[in-house]
Formats: sequence, structure tokens, C-alpha cells
Amino acid sequence: MPVAVHPPLVVAMLDPAFYPHGPDSVDLRETHISWVFRAGELAYKLKKPIVLPFLDYGTAARRGEMCKEEVLLNRRLAPRLYRRVVSIVPRGDGYALADADDPAAVDYAVEMGVVDEDRSLQALHEEGILSSSDVEAIGHLLAQFHQDARVVRGPEALGASLEPLAENLATLREAGDGIVDLDRVRAAAEFTDAFLVHRREGLERRAAAGFIRDGHGDLRAEHAIVPFAAAPYIYDCVEFDPRLREIDVACDLAFLVMDLERLGRPECARDLIVTYRWAGGDPDGDALISFFAAYRAWVRATVACERAAEQADDPEARAASEQEARDLLDLGHRFAWRARGPGLLVICGLAASGKTTLAERLAALSGRTHLSSDLVRKHFAGLDPTERGGPDLYTPAAREEVYRELGREAATRLRRRESVVVDATFHREVERFAFEDGLGDELCVPTVIECTASPGLLMRRAEERLEAGHSPSDAGPTVVLHQVGERDPLEGRWARRRLELRTDIPLDLQVAEVECFIDRR
Repeated sequence: MPVAVHPPLVVAMLDPAFYPHGPDSVDLRETHISWVFRAGELAYKLKKPIVLPFLDYGTAARRGEMCKEEVLLNRRLAPRLYRRVVSIVPRGDGYALADADDPAAVDYAVEMGVVDEDRSLQALHEEGILSSSDVEAIGHLLAQFHQDARVVRGPEALGASLEPLAENLATLREAGDGIVDLDRVRAAAEFTDAFLVHRREGLERRAAAGFIRDGHGDLRAEHAIVPFAAAPYIYDCVEFDPRLREIDVACDLAFLVMDLERLGRPECARDLIVTYRWAGGDPDGDALISFFAAYRAWVRATVACERAAEQADDPEARAASEQEARDLLDLGHRFAWRARGPGLLVICGLAASGKTTLAERLAALSGRTHLSSDLVRKHFAGLDPTERGGPDLYTPAAREEVYRELGREAATRLRRRESVVVDATFHREVERFAFEDGLGDELCVPTVIECTASPGLLMRRAEERLEAGHSPSDAGPTVVLHQVGERDPLEGRWARRRLELRTDIPLDLQVAEVECFIDRR
């Protein structure tokens, strides 16, 4: 903000003469809720006089209490950084710093050392030098911190720790109107409700075992510091609302997991989790971490939407914030799909039923690998995906081998605990047997989405697709008619978790139906 619109106290603190230690200059950083003045080797954090639904800084006395709370809480993870609380008192025509208990105080600030910003995990990533050892140092620190943190007990502990999840999505729905896809926000809420119902007993057991603790609450990559030749530290925890800190340790850890993935460093996110577990932390399974990481991404999406609303006078910055919100919403959905667990999702149906279009969209949304029988077939034949194949590619033996290879590729990924979307007609039982033969020891009950459409629509799609020439599929109207006559109904394990999906509805509705079907189960 220009100096002219800052409150008088902020203007005074921009003057180097305000500080007894005589810095050469003062730099100002502004956040949504505070001003931070870097004055030489010290920094001073002044809270804004605001009241928000989740925060009350409305009076000087309240801001003073929050300053004390901030120092007390942050000394747990950054003891050398947080020095003390100081008061600000009138002095002549201006202001001066004084002890925290000065009766003339008109406001308060937190006195800090200067953060090693160039050694944060985010800064190291941006410099291209973030290493596994940096992440492991933070993983060790967090595991010990959570083991030492105060346990939050009582019958209301779990409910209170989960309340912010629904509250955030309600806020995102309001703040994101016109910025993000509200249908995807609604899908996020439905997923969250389904997961909490399904996992309620497990979450209650974790609460009873003492895994709800007074944590950090805002574990961003920019807050985790790994200095040269000094102990790592983490700063800037949430002090203004205990509900945002008194959470399952998996939820605390998941914020940093999400942020590392946001930066495009999934391998660092995995290193963090592995190190945290090795050092004695217990975040439960990958599904729970992914669930909380989805929540954390949607929290950041909400913040980005609110920031965009404040940038009405800066179109470029507003557009960047809006895009960030959309990206974070998508990231949350990728984590949501991981929380549904490693597994085999089969998208099947007759040629031109829309299965490939749906499979591609689901793979993009979920981050799962998309395996297509058409692409496997062309690869076997040494053809480019859109090159037309001859009849020899579609003999019974050739088709069975394609499905067997499709099963082998799926098994390879399932063994690595990856999830896959498999796209093929699967309209003959012998092909399903070949696929299961390829799966081998990884044989499991697939979630099956059977795409259906009227024969007329199938014929029209097949003809249009051949004319366009952009699809790996060689199936024209004649093949469609042949498949209609030779189709074997899905039975056994293939029918156990099956959704029959009409594909004459918009693609977004198809996706929503698939997600609801999986969440209900």
C-alpha cells in the first residue's frame, strides 16, 4: 500500500529513527492481517486492527494478547526467532517502542530476529537446490514437535477439529462465485462428507489415542527454514484461532505435503512423509493424508479468491490470484482421488460410447495413469496412435493379447501403489479373462463404469470420429453393430461395483456421477 494510506502508526514505523538500534533502512511486508517491518537485524510484526469471522484483532488489548500468544506458541518450533512482545507508546508528536507492560501502550508488536527467507523450502525450490536432506530435516523436526505437543482431549475434540472443513468450503462457494467452478466446489463438499462418514470410526480412534494435538496450523513451504550450519525451524503458526491448530497431526503434516505438491515436487512430499514416519510420527495411511491435503488445497483456494476480491484495482494481479484459486481447487480434487485409495477404475463400453473421453477427463482430474487398449494395440503394431490398423490387429488372438498386456501394465502400477484408469470395451468375457490374466497377483475387484448410449448415437459418433481422423480407435459403424451383437453382460466381480452411465449427458455431469458413485461405496 502507498505510504499515504497507511495509518499514522505504520508511517511512524517506516522511519528508521523509530527504532532504538538505529537500522539504516526499513522494509515493509504486508499480509492480509498484519504489517511486518524489517529494521536491520530485527523485525517487528504489527497486527491490523480488524475483525474477521475467524479472527479478532479489534482492540489494542486483544492485539496485545495475541502478540503474547504468538511468541509463546512460535517458540516451540522457532525459539531463537521470537524474542519478545513490545508495546508502542505515544512520544511527543509520534510513537516509540517500550516494554510490553507499559501502562501508556496504545498498541503492541512482536519483536523477532530476521527470517532466513532464502533458506525456506520454497526459496530452495525456486533456486533449484531443494534436496531430500532439506525435506528430511523438516520431517524430523515435525515428528518430534508433534510428539511433544499438547494433546487435545474431550468428547468435543474431534468435532471441533473437523468443523473448519465444512466452513471453508462454504466460504469458498461464496468467495469463489465467478472465479472457480462451483459444481467442483459442491463435489468437494460431497466428497468431504462421504469420507468423514466412511472414516468416522478411524478418526475417533485416532482422537482417543491422542493424535489431536496443538500443532502449527499453517505449515507452508515458505515457513519451513533449513539454515546453513544451524538447526531447522518453522515459524508463523496460527495463534488467533485454536481450532485451526488443535487438529489431527495428519492434518498438520498434510498442509506441507500439499504445498510441496503445489510446487511440483511430489518426490519431496513423499520424502517428508517417509521421514516423518521413520522419526516416530504417525499420520495414519496415505488416504488420510491425502484427504487432509485436499482440504488444505481448498483452504488456499479460498484465500486466493479472497485476495482476488481485494485486487479489483490491479487486473493483472487479480487474474493471477483467480488462476491460482482454480489451480488449487484442481489440486484438491487430485488429492481427493488419492484419498479414495489405490485402485483399479475401469471405463468400459461399446465403441463410440464415450468411454475414452470420460477416461481422459477422469485421469486429468485425478492424476491417475490412463491406460488405453487402443494405444496398446497401436504400440504393439508399431503404428502412430492415429494410423489406421488392418484386420490382423483385431483377430481374437490379437485382441486377447492386447487385453493381457493392458492387465500387465495396470499390475505394474498397482504394485507401486499407483491408481489407474483403464479404458477399453471389455465387451467380451474372454477379453476380461485375458485382462485378469495380465493382472496376475494384483487381481482385485475393479470399480467399473459402463458407458452406454443409444445405437443411433453410437453409430453417429463412430462415423464422425472416423471422418475426423484424430482418434486412435479404428472402430466405425460396422464395428459398432458387430459389438452390439456379440456383447457378453458383465458378471461376477465385474458387476459387483458397477455403474451404468449414460454418456448422452454433459461430460461434467458424467464426472459428478462417477465421483458420487465411488464416494457412496
